[in-house]
Amino acid sequence: MNFWFLLICFGVAFLAQYALGMMQMKSFTINFGKLRRQGKVAIGKKKGAFRAGSIVMFAVDENGIILDSSYMSGVTVLAKFKKLKGFEGLNVSTLKKEDTKGFPKQVQDAILEASSNYNVIMSGGEVPEPPSPLQKLTGSMKNLVTQK
Repeated sequence: MNFWFLLICFGVAFLAQYALGMMQMKSFTINFGKLRRQGKVAIGKKKGAFRAGSIVMFAVDENGIILDSSYMSGVTVLAKFKKLKGFEGLNVSTLKKEDTKGFPKQVQDAILEASSNYNVIMSGGEVPEPPSPLQKLTGSMKNLVTQK
């Protein structure tokens, strides 16, 4: 009897997380759409495995001037997008660490990554996708095996 109860509890938790994750993706899509209607969008993200992750989006004009911005930061799927104030009128390609003071570390890192991503894309490059946790694990295992 306990086995079935636990199995049902895990199933309900999985479905709840799936539904909340879909709601969060919808929120991202809506916010991205709002910013995209204003111009190009520079996006930066900072993943947090056991701490808050962050996503920052800047709507920029053809000269890289920030028109509007929003961010999401949190640990759970309950995190929502909020307006990111204080960046309107700045050039996204020249953002520095000093411009991010007053924000949490994860948000600061996402802001700087958005600036970096914008610079890479505008110079004709491609932003590399960071390795997934599984890729990191297999890379570590390869290093252990190949060490002498």
